Amino acid sequence: MSSEKKIISIKKIKANQRNAQKSTGPVSIAGKSWSRRNSVKHGLFAMDVVTIGENKLQFEEFNKQLIKELKPIDMLSMQIANKIVYTAWNLRRCDKIQSGLLAYEMQSYEADEYKNKLAEIRHSNFAKTDETKVNYQNLLMGLAFIRDCNSGNATIKLGSYETKLLNRYTKLIEQLKQYKEEKYEQR
Repeated sequence: MSSEKKIISIKKIKANQRNAQKSTGPVSIAGKSWSRRNSVKHGLFAMDVVTIGENKLQFEEFNKQLIKELKPIDMLSMQIANKIVYTAWNLRRCDKIQSGLLAYEMQSYEADEYKNKLAEIRHSNFAKTDETKVNYQNLLMGLAFIRDCNSGNATIKLGSYETKLLNRYTKLIEQLKQYKEEKYEQR
């Protein structure tokens, strides 16, 4: 493929503009409200910070405490601080989602017909003092992870989202710190 820019004809541009005028999206208040949630699948990048099943009062307390620690000095630093709060809240959500993933897979395993086939691990190289049993809870968590990896890879996807959120969080903290330092230098 060549690195030259593809030139779009004036005719094509006009047709695109006409088509864009036809696409007005939802008209009713209910339709607009519904469509603004179209991209919310897991809540990790949600526009609304507190989503279904979460406690608004817990968020407000979390917000208050974190803003107190971040100590914004003006409106711009407050904007950055708010983004830090939202990102931190979403990071907390990652932990809850991971817990839910594991619980779901463990429940699936409990209903599995092959459950009784797991037994004590034996090997000729094991000494009599070696562990031959795995804590049942650890076994379930390990199996849950394996089952997820063999099917939907939700854990891996969640890890990817969490990494993005952590990077964003770190950059925002650095941005706030840098902004406050520059602001104090000007005084």
